[in-house]
Amino acid sequence: MKRLIQISLILFLAVGCASEFNDGMEAFKRKDYKVAFEKWKPLAEEGHDDAQYKLGKLYREGLGVAQDYVKAYKWYYIVAKKGYGGGYKYMKMIKREINPAQVNRAEKLAREWMEAYEKK
Repeated sequence: MKRLIQISLILFLAVGCASEFNDGMEAFKRKDYKVAFEKWKPLAEEGHDDAQYKLGKLYREGLGVAQDYVKAYKWYYIVAKKGYGGGYKYMKMIKREINPAQVNRAEKLAREWMEAYEKK
């Protein structure tokens, strides 16, 4: 019985995450980037790969948030380390736009996030 409750809870949370992510996608398609950010940010902080990748895009392009290459690089670094191929592509692009100190800062922020996430 305990196992059934655990499985039910996991499925409930997974469906909730998918719904929030999809709500963000719908907002993004409507060009309502602030709402997309609001939907994706909590998911990204919880480790949702697609939301992390999309946050990188929002920060890189300044959609719904102030353009911030350091934050974009941070999220792309995180997904790249998880094996998400697009992360490496955009990290390379951003490296051409920022200086080495900014790259180091972004990588430090990403590593700190990953260490904190692993401790959860």
